[in-house]
Amino acid sequence: MKKPNQKGFALALMVVLLPVVLAAGLASYAAMTFLQIEQRFLYTCRSGGIDGQEKAGKQIDALLKLNPKATRLIAEEKSAKAALIAAEMSTNPYAIAKAEARLRYVQGKQEILNLRQKAIVMAGNSALQTAQQNTARKLGLLTSEITDYKSLFETSARIELKTAPRLAVSPEGADIAPTYRTDPDIEQRQALVHKWQYQLRVQRHLQGFISGDFKFKKSCAVTVTEKGSSWTPKILRDKF
Repeated sequence: MKKPNQKGFALALMVVLLPVVLAAGLASYAAMTFLQIEQRFLYTCRSGGIDGQEKAGKQIDALLKLNPKATRLIAEEKSAKAALIAAEMSTNPYAIAKAEARLRYVQGKQEILNLRQKAIVMAGNSALQTAQQNTARKLGLLTSEITDYKSLFETSARIELKTAPRLAVSPEGADIAPTYRTDPDIEQRQALVHKWQYQLRVQRHLQGFISGDFKFKKSCAVTVTEKGSSWTPKILRDKF
């Protein structure tokens, strides 16, 4: 008997296995593509959020450092008001004028401090607003760049626009220049959040080897957390 033609058998085996090998290769490439896209989106989102929260955290630090001065001026104002009441009861014009001048002086210092406090809060809000807008813009640019994979996939992506948070601080009391505190839910309230979704669909000419329509909804968030006496960025792992 003649021996089987081993070359013919090998060729036939290759023909049979070729679709399987191609399918495995495409599946592997698809998985790598998903990972690369996801890493690019996450890096862009987190780096932008960290930069914004670093700047906002410094403003929180600066605001809270003014609290001792605010507390001292509040006490001085109360003392000046008490002195004015006492002077008015004495009906001494000189004493009254002196007490009134003292009260105006203290309240003037409070007005100046109040302007500093408001400027710090505005700077913090601006830092968060800028970070939110810049990161959204960069994520938008990435949505166009994922067409680099169009030789194998039909791609589409969309960024969900989110409103920027504000500095999560609140005044304590109604004084001219009050003390400030951070809000109890600051990590949630001040989080810079971004959401996006993208879709990959295998090109038609390759669907004989592998088929699939993959949709992903993703998000990332960066906030601030207290570390020692400072407020520093923190990546939130929870989904928003």
